Amino acid sequence: MEPIKKDMMSLLLSFLIVITDSGCHAYQVFEYSFTTYACENPSHVLNPLNAEVILLSYQGGDIRCHQISFSSLTDPDLLTFELMVNPLYHEDPDCSISLIYKALRKAEPLTTYNCTKRAVEKYFIQMRRNSTFYVEVQSHKPNQERSRFKLKLIPRDAIFKSEDTIGIIAGGTIGGLLFSSLIGFGVCIFRKRQNQQKTSKNEKLPSMIK
Repeated sequence: MEPIKKDMMSLLLSFLIVITDSGCHAYQVFEYSFTTYACENPSHVLNPLNAEVILLSYQGGDIRCHQISFSSLTDPDLLTFELMVNPLYHEDPDCSISLIYKALRKAEPLTTYNCTKRAVEKYFIQMRRNSTFYVEVQSHKPNQERSRFKLKLIPRDAIFKSEDTIGIIAGGTIGGLLFSSLIGFGVCIFRKRQNQQKTSKNEKLPSMIK
């Protein structure tokens, strides 16, 4: 492959990681790793109004924080949105870790992945205002060098309670404008006919006087 073609291919692959699954809209990317993330850090706030993607990874070795959380946007009008978790890869040949999704920090897992049940399918969870999603890694063996995974999280399809009101207002405004336009059009036609009738009468008067 020629050098120019290699550069173009590299650029294309770099661009594809910030592209939506259904279109060509670029995302703002946030990256977190279980080997560098500090547990005292605040939750990442998921904002479905922003074009964002979160890349969450573990590449083997010591785990600094075993649980990373993602909280919903605290918008009073937010009803719900969908969080898509798309595994880019998951490898654990030594069966040394478990990958766990939770809705509450100390609750039962939503789902658990390991060496016999690898994360390969997309996972979808409905998020509400003030809800939190947790991704947790549990260690089973001291040797974790060959364990690795990478998840792509995308918040999308937000529903706000003000959307119905906005729709009603917009519909009423359009309907009102249309109604006003029809009335104005009718008045114009009526006045035009009146002017035509007056003109016709004025033309007949001289002939009657003669």
